[in-house]
Amino acid sequence: MHAFMKRVAIAAALPVIVATARADAQEHTGHAARPDTSHSSVTDHMFTRDLGAGWRILGMAQVFPAVSSGFGSGASDDVTQTEAYATQPAAMFNIESPGSRVVLRTTLNFEGVTQPDGELTFGGWGEGFIDRRHPHTLLHEAMLSVNLPDVAGGSMSVSAGRGFAPYGTDDPMSRPVVKYPTNHHLSQILERYTVNAVYLNRGWSVEAGAFDGAEPEGPYDFGNFSGFNSWSGRVTHRFGGTGVAAPWEVSASFAHVVETHDGEESASRLANAFVRHERSYSFGKLYSLIEASLSDPREAGDEGYFSVLGEVQLTRGRHQPYARVEVATRPEYERDGAPGTDGFFRYDHDAHAHAATRWVITSAGYGYEATRLPYSARPFIELQHNNAANARGDVSATELFGTTSFFSVTAGLRLFIGGGPMRMGSYGVLDAMTTHGAMMHDGMSHDGTMDGMDHTNHH
Repeated sequence: MHAFMKRVAIAAALPVIVATARADAQEHTGHAARPDTSHSSVTDHMFTRDLGAGWRILGMAQVFPAVSSGFGSGASDDVTQTEAYATQPAAMFNIESPGSRVVLRTTLNFEGVTQPDGELTFGGWGEGFIDRRHPHTLLHEAMLSVNLPDVAGGSMSVSAGRGFAPYGTDDPMSRPVVKYPTNHHLSQILERYTVNAVYLNRGWSVEAGAFDGAEPEGPYDFGNFSGFNSWSGRVTHRFGGTGVAAPWEVSASFAHVVETHDGEESASRLANAFVRHERSYSFGKLYSLIEASLSDPREAGDEGYFSVLGEVQLTRGRHQPYARVEVATRPEYERDGAPGTDGFFRYDHDAHAHAATRWVITSAGYGYEATRLPYSARPFIELQHNNAANARGDVSATELFGTTSFFSVTAGLRLFIGGGPMRMGSYGVLDAMTTHGAMMHDGMSHDGTMDGMDHTNHH
């Protein structure tokens, strides 16, 4: 078996083993997981306005003012600095026809204004930024979906526009830890021009997409289209409950991505597998995720990168402690910077990696829901410990950071208007905003599925 396929099999097996063990335990104890019914605080306060003739608009907005600081014994000046941001500012809204048969999903991201030089994120990389998270594009999503109920015993959607390819896990913007994981460019494919299709039936969904593999080159780059030269697919099984609100998900996805650097095309194969669980228990609402991601560039001499990540959050009343552990490798580039920027945190977007570092990043945080929706203020503090080491090539973590072990701390306020964190990365019958919004209107059952679209997952 090809070495990459062996690694794909291992990555896929890890989450599946965890989910199978949990399902077996439920079967022997006779206690199946209860469907999560805790969405009401989000949906009850989502901004909604009727547009006439059965059309409506619904949405929410968020921004996280925060301060980040790095520290550690022997750490370099590039680590030991303090910066303030208004991070992850976004407005998300859907325009939907009667019965949500036609949906325009739009997300505007304003990081190009609030943090044009990126956000201090040790271990982060991509789009010309390293040890900083790059600002996302203003037009984060603009996807038009046509939803077709009662297709071959299930339901189907076709979506087209600019957004997420059907691959990997939810956008980290909707997840507990404010700092993005190192695997962002291994576990999501976003801000691409894409055509996606999904079929949903009996707790199973199958997605496929064709998209342009080129990454944006800045927050106002809307023209990164050179043809549908890349593709991806994702298969997901939901169980332990009914419909898309089922508390357990097991998923595997694969992608073939073609990019152009300095006029030359390069291709990479990506693979991701995850187990996700979200359910209300007597002790509170528990969210957890385990995922594994791999990349296999087709260029000679490039060995690719991997990530294994686990994260968890417990919501008990207003209290929200959370944690994440990630073990990953990431590319290293010549830190040549860009005009008017700090070279340590920037590289030429078209450059080729010359080495790789291995990271173990442990995050722990605490959030508090000080005010309830529709205007929710949630102060938080999170601490990260970073351990960096050489993985291959001519690179020294000590020379880069002054040490191989250092910390960062981030404190701030999550501000939500009209809805709390909402899953991002799927469209049509899997669109979280469509699903949640329909729970406020006729046409949605108590289990969180659209009438006529999926009532077949009755475990």
